Amino acid sequence: MTDRSLDDLHPALKPLCQQWLDQCHSRNINARVIETYRSAAEQDRLFAVGRDARGNVTGRTLTKAGGGQSKHNFALPDGTPASKAFDFTIINDDGTCNWNPATPQWKAAVAIGKSLGLQWGGDFPAHQYDADHFEIA
Repeated sequence: MTDRSLDDLHPALKPLCQQWLDQCHSRNINARVIETYRSAAEQDRLFAVGRDARGNVTGRTLTKAGGGQSKHNFALPDGTPASKAFDFTIINDDGTCNWNPATPQWKAAVAIGKSLGLQWGGDFPAHQYDADHFEIA
C-alpha cells in the first residue's frame, strides 16, 4: 500500500516537505506528495516489475533500487518509518496528474525544493533519473 503520510518522513525532512508544499500552494502550484515511506518488501516488489527472476530487465521497470537501497526505506532504530525521500506530482486544473518536468509548474516546484536544500531526482545521473523525487542527504 502506498504511504503518503508526512508523519512517516524523517524528522529532518518532514518540515522541509511541508514548507515545500506550502510554498507551492502559495504560488498556485497544486503539488501533491504521492509517496513517503516504503518498506523493503514493497521496494523489492516494485523492483521486480519489468524484471525476470534473476533480475534481468525484460520490460518497463519502476525502480532501480532493491529493498534497503532506497531512501524511501529508511526507518529509525526502533523501526518507526522515517523516509528520507518523497515522491510528488503536480495536479492539473482538470484533476489529472502532470508528469512533465518541462512544464512551468514543475520547474517552479523543483526550484522551490532546491531552495529548501532538497536534492531533486531529476539531477541524478541518467541511469538513476527520478524526476518526481526529492530527498535529503
